[in-house]
Amino acid sequence: MSNLDVICEKIHDGHGPRWERGGICVACVAEMMDRSDISAVRKRAALVSVMRVDAARELLYCEEGRRVNFTSSLLKTLFSAVDSSLLDQTVQVLLQVTLDVPNQAFLLFILDQIHSRWTDGQKASLSSLMFLGKLLDAHPALSQTLTSSRLCVLECVCSALLVSDEDVKAAVCYVLFRIWSFSAAVQTLPDTLRQRMCVLLLHTLSNTHTTALTINCLGVVKQMCQFSDVVCVLMNLKDGGEDPLPYQPLPLILKKLLLSAQESLQVVSVRCVCAVLILAPLRFSSSFIQADLPEFLLEVMSDGCSDVLLWSVFSCLLLLSEDPLFFSQCHAVYGVEPLVRCLKETLGKSNTEVQKQGLKLLTTILDRQPAVVRLFPTGSEFSAVCDVIVEGVASSCLQVSMCAVRAAAVLLRPNHQSSPLQLTDIKRIVEVVMSKITEHHHTRSRESCSGSDSGTAGVLLQTLTCFDAACRLVEACVCDSALMDSVCSAQETLESVCVFLLHCCDAACIPAVTGVCERISSPQVLQLFLSVLSRQFSLCPDHMTSFSRKLATSGFIRLTLESKAQLCSGNRNASLNQICCDFLLKLCMCLISQEHTRTSELQDVECVLQDSLPSLCCCASDWPSVLSDFPQSLSNTQHCLIYLLHLSLLHGDRFLSDLAVFSAVLRFVSCVQDLPASVLSSVLYLLSVTQHAGPRLDTVSVSVLSEALSSCPPLFSRALPLTVLSFIFMYPELSERFGAPALTGRLSEETQEQELLELLHTHPAALLATLAVACDAESAASRSAVGVLQCFLRSADSSSIGGTSDLCDRIRSSLLNVLQRHTHTDGLSVLLDVSSVIHSSGQREHTDFRLLYHAVCLLLGNVRLLELLEEVLSASSSSSSSLQCSSLLLLSSLTLLQHKHTAQVNRSVSVDLHQIIRRLAFSKRHTDTLLIKCSVRFVQVCLDVDASALLCVCDAALQRPLTSIDGALHPIGHSGATSLMTALSALMLTTQDLMICAALNCLRSLMGFLRRRIPETAQHMVCQPWMRFLLFSLLSCDQKLRPAALQLLTQLVCFSGGVSHWRTEVESVCEEIEKRGETDLSDDSTHTLRLMLTQCCALSPPDDLRMRMEAIQESLKHLPPSESSSRHVLRVGQVSVRLSDFIISTQDQ
Repeated sequence: MSNLDVICEKIHDGHGPRWERGGICVACVAEMMDRSDISAVRKRAALVSVMRVDAARELLYCEEGRRVNFTSSLLKTLFSAVDSSLLDQTVQVLLQVTLDVPNQAFLLFILDQIHSRWTDGQKASLSSLMFLGKLLDAHPALSQTLTSSRLCVLECVCSALLVSDEDVKAAVCYVLFRIWSFSAAVQTLPDTLRQRMCVLLLHTLSNTHTTALTINCLGVVKQMCQFSDVVCVLMNLKDGGEDPLPYQPLPLILKKLLLSAQESLQVVSVRCVCAVLILAPLRFSSSFIQADLPEFLLEVMSDGCSDVLLWSVFSCLLLLSEDPLFFSQCHAVYGVEPLVRCLKETLGKSNTEVQKQGLKLLTTILDRQPAVVRLFPTGSEFSAVCDVIVEGVASSCLQVSMCAVRAAAVLLRPNHQSSPLQLTDIKRIVEVVMSKITEHHHTRSRESCSGSDSGTAGVLLQTLTCFDAACRLVEACVCDSALMDSVCSAQETLESVCVFLLHCCDAACIPAVTGVCERISSPQVLQLFLSVLSRQFSLCPDHMTSFSRKLATSGFIRLTLESKAQLCSGNRNASLNQICCDFLLKLCMCLISQEHTRTSELQDVECVLQDSLPSLCCCASDWPSVLSDFPQSLSNTQHCLIYLLHLSLLHGDRFLSDLAVFSAVLRFVSCVQDLPASVLSSVLYLLSVTQHAGPRLDTVSVSVLSEALSSCPPLFSRALPLTVLSFIFMYPELSERFGAPALTGRLSEETQEQELLELLHTHPAALLATLAVACDAESAASRSAVGVLQCFLRSADSSSIGGTSDLCDRIRSSLLNVLQRHTHTDGLSVLLDVSSVIHSSGQREHTDFRLLYHAVCLLLGNVRLLELLEEVLSASSSSSSSLQCSSLLLLSSLTLLQHKHTAQVNRSVSVDLHQIIRRLAFSKRHTDTLLIKCSVRFVQVCLDVDASALLCVCDAALQRPLTSIDGALHPIGHSGATSLMTALSALMLTTQDLMICAALNCLRSLMGFLRRRIPETAQHMVCQPWMRFLLFSLLSCDQKLRPAALQLLTQLVCFSGGVSHWRTEVESVCEEIEKRGETDLSDDSTHTLRLMLTQCCALSPPDDLRMRMEAIQESLKHLPPSESSSRHVLRVGQVSVRLSDFIISTQDQ
């Protein structure tokens, strides 16, 4: 060889330089391929050189004959050579030739050459088949040529599947795979050849022994399964054991491959099943199910496998589950446990595609499992699947999370619940789903990306579906006693879960949905959202009062109505419209029931809303025109609009401007007659809250409104809002006719007195109307009216009281007229309360005494009242404590007033005074203290009046004949006086200020009674040692001067006739004042001290003591004067007590 790279010395001498290109003699290369005496190594080197030098190849191709000869030589080498490296290089050169000369005729020439050699007795060699496969790779369209004009070549290829060499069969499968990958070629493939291919492939798969052949053969089958007609052929080929070419059915073949230990075979076999099922799942799935393929798939899944195989198994089971036979043969029942276990492991890895496919399979099984067969009969099994779903929802991959959310929505169906019902697990699922929606909402809010709105709506739709399913489940438990009985209440109760769902709805759903609805309109999201809100009314009825108010104040009435107008007009989205109506009905009825309590009215309102809401799909801007039309057919719609406007304004949500509402409602009420009370009530409210935006009503409008109100008396039997009352009292015509009835309805129900004070301050007519209600017959309204009047007059300062003096005169005049007309005592207590209010306001005049005289005369003239008083006091053991207290106080007041005014008495009241004194003397700790105080007060009155035409005091306790001292002290006698003195001394040692004050007052009256009857006895009792001990106890109490102690000392000094007997005590008081100073004294103590010093100085004390007392009096002058209040009324249970009856008396002794 010379310096040329490829020169054969034997043949090169005849070649000229024209054959040389790039150091290669092309002629040598061409001739070397045909010579058998040239080694395979030299031939391969020559081909490598040709592949490296483009110019050399061009010289070989420049003439067709030269190209054909060279190709023929290469094909001969392809069929005859045995050296693998030479064969590989020959294939590469042949392929390169076809690529360098893209000529269809040239390709046909190659096919014809191959076919001619196959038919000349040369078998379809492995190298030729590999070359054909690669040729098809390089020229895909050549597949169609094989199935049409060169079908003979394809038939020879198929026949090669009958040889025993499995490498050749694998190469055949590769060729067939390339043909079936070109759809145009498949379309021209004859049916007979298709049938033959199917049989040959099944035969090959039934008898294969190598993995490579199995994989290649399955690859062809999988590619063939993309064509439905071929799938039918493959699946309809039953057991061919008796055919010339025996084969097994495809399901059995795939099942056997699935049982192999090689994962690569398992993956391909599963994918072949999927390929068959994708085209016709319901047609061929039964064959695989009957072959028990699901069981083996579940077994593969349980044994642990790669992600590729696991994804394929999940996909195959997902396709098989579309057949009901999958569930009827209980594959889902025994398969769900390994699926859950496998998902638990998969979710701990990073392959999200496998996780998604597994969760999709779980969702499908849960969705299609027949309800009669439970998948999770025990709580532990249900908890296991809940663990998987919770972990899936919490995934950082949003797609995996949403797959888990879809699975959760199906799991929360009633038929999947275990027994007992696992409320804790259900709550766990809802918690993680709600956290996901909150997290996604916050993320999107920070991004503020409009392009993500559709994705956000999709996430929201999935999570709302799950939450709605949870609400449905709990609602079913609430309504179904069987489900309720199966609730596991170890940790959670049904009520707590309901409250939890309401909290999730409030804290997570509402913010997320409203945020999305502000940007896009999604009927599906809105429908689910309103469905969830509607269910809360049945889940948590006890919490709906506050929740419905929150919804209304947040604008949900407007949101729902605007959504109806936007999405449901023109009969669109009927299901959304129905949900909107259902939610609005529940919300409105809940809100209205808080305003109205009459069942009949609520039913009428509900009927109007049910009838009108479905068709109400117009914009709020069109409402005024609807209210202005007056056909009879629109009446319910108009009433519905009035209700909706009322509720929206009541909770601070405005559809229209106040002026538009005021004008529209005024036109409506002016043209419509006989309105129901509920509608008229809403009309009044709307006019009252929007009055500020419109002009004051003219005479015609007021007359029309007055006529409408007069035609609806039931309107005033309810508690009208304060704004409506203020509106009525703005117009004299309305206030005169309807002021008192309107207030009666308001006062008949429980109301806060402070609520009406502003109304009384603003509208004097309201004050007179309140008085009219108070002077009516005894009722809840009249009692409330008195309370309101008391609050009104007593809450006013001096300037405001002066400003209402004319009003007080009008009240006095009105009261006097009522009292003069009264001939009975019905409602008299109310009149007395009102008179007391006027009297205590500080504006006293002669009319007050006339009022009091008429009231007392009415009471004293009521014989039945006096009989009842006597019965109550005589049967003290069987009468209630409050009734006895009221009787004692009333009789005390009547006795004093009768004695003062010498009023006529038609009947006296018999009283056992000794029994009352014994009660005081032997009272126990559990005795009602108010009853003791009232008893002390009554005894005091009896002692003050000496004798009364009203009282007939029983003296049966006195011995007969009466002793001189008992006669002098009649009716209590000496023993009664002693017992009373002892009892009062004991009461003064208690810790209750009112009790001490009452006892001191009674002691003063007792000492006055004794001094009037037997002065010596009075002075003797005053100077007894126990009096000094009692005084010492009171002076020592709390280390401070108490008004009671000072008052007792004053009484003792006065009744003993001088200071000498009590000088020590008086000096100790002076010393205490000089030591502590007068500024530390309370107002009551200062007032009582002034009185004591005045009394003591008037009784000629020693000079030194008098000077000390005068000095103290002088130091008290700079202090402001103080008096104990006597106008307050104490309410104890059902008894009202005037405090002036129990404070320390400041009258001179």
